[in-house]
Amino acid sequence: MARRTQLTIIGMAVLAASALQVSAAQASDWRYCIAPSPAQHTIYMSLPFPADDAMETIESEFGQALDHALLAHDSVQCPRGDADAIAGMKQHAIEYNEASGNKVVQLNWRP
Repeated sequence: MARRTQLTIIGMAVLAASALQVSAAQASDWRYCIAPSPAQHTIYMSLPFPADDAMETIESEFGQALDHALLAHDSVQCPRGDADAIAGMKQHAIEYNEASGNKVVQLNWRP
């Protein structure tokens, strides 16, 4: 019986640790990057991604990826938030740009 109690306690501890890891992952910063190209009436967007790097680093890397692909663009922005906020911000940006007559190009890019 004591062995069974020990296993139950260990199992509960493992479940609690797993729940904490999931909460920590969900609470981390998320970003997506966006760069307009007004002359082409186009906006480039990345997929959402979890981010630990500095904003300047991520924005620079996205800009370099666009440059490497020979895609003309203005300044890069990579807003930060939790996963839900980023999904909402990205969707709003897509809707706003499409309503403004801009072509939205979603790129499979992550830092």
